[in-house]
Amino acid sequence: MSHKELYQVIEDELRKGRAVAQATVIQTKGSTPRKAGSVMLVKSDGGLYGTIGGGCGEAGVIQKARLSLHDGKIREELADLTEDIAVESEGVCGGTFRVFIQPWQPGSDQLELVGRLKEYAGASHDVLVHHVVKAESHPDRLGSWIFQRADGSSLWPEPSPIDELSPPSKKKPVQLNSVGAYEVFTERWTPQPTLVIVGAGHIAEPLEEVGRILGFRTVVIDDRRLFANRERFPRAEQVICGPILDVVREISLDQHSYVVLVTRGHALDMDALKVMVERNDEVAYVGMIGSARRVKAVFQLMEADGYSREVLQHVRAPVGLSLGAETPAEIAVSIAAELVSVLHANGDDTRPMSKVSAVHPSLRGKI
Repeated sequence: MSHKELYQVIEDELRKGRAVAQATVIQTKGSTPRKAGSVMLVKSDGGLYGTIGGGCGEAGVIQKARLSLHDGKIREELADLTEDIAVESEGVCGGTFRVFIQPWQPGSDQLELVGRLKEYAGASHDVLVHHVVKAESHPDRLGSWIFQRADGSSLWPEPSPIDELSPPSKKKPVQLNSVGAYEVFTERWTPQPTLVIVGAGHIAEPLEEVGRILGFRTVVIDDRRLFANRERFPRAEQVICGPILDVVREISLDQHSYVVLVTRGHALDMDALKVMVERNDEVAYVGMIGSARRVKAVFQLMEADGYSREVLQHVRAPVGLSLGAETPAEIAVSIAAELVSVLHANGDDTRPMSKVSAVHPSLRGKI
């Protein structure tokens, strides 16, 4: 889930007069189911939103979160998953994770703050989000938030109540630091990635849904109202019905945009790809559907028309990872898997995890 979706859920609960507890993983050691920055919401009606890994570790966090919903107090939970691996138990991973639990209570101040978080989560630029998770000498500041621009200048409050806040690196966007009398959990929020699906056919439906689940802002484009409509894509950020090439030429794109060309025909895919190449935007990803033979033919035609081979080498075509996919849903999964790989800068290492983790053959099937 995206940060924007997370704080939208909190806002919705508060507007209904219901408290909600936010449980955030702020530190991990060893092997854990989720990384620092993972969030789960515990609602006053017993419902959950998101997960920090499941199993016994999460169960302990839920129990403490319910106490916080009852008394409004901030809590911490240290989930220990290092018990004897010979013991059959849910959630045994071999590490520990520290969770900060903060309740949100209905009220104008809390609504204003969650609105600010939602605004920064949808920003078109990087935002540094600092959350005070320990403040022994200033208990009134425990759980407070500080927002900065990527260059460290203040966004809110201004001036910052805490000096010398350290920005996390782009390669490691989450960190926990001691700053004087405080302990501060800091995240670098980058703009939400946008998945632009050009063509609203059978692959587009599962691809839009999976992309949205993965945290992408989804946009679907087609020139056929029978396909490009809210009935088929009720939760997409945008559904644009109009001349495909004109829309692709005019739509706003940036370095956080992922463009997938899956129109109704290879000629239209090629024309849309030409528009993308002519735009020369620094987008994160451009992929085009098609068999290897058809993609080769498209590239040859484009080279004959003067498009450079160097530019075409950056196009992911055939689109997706090699999963043996056949159905529209399977093809959507293969495309989504490639999007995730690019999003996390995983390069071309898409081997099975059993190969990457180098598990000893004698242990396979026993963990």
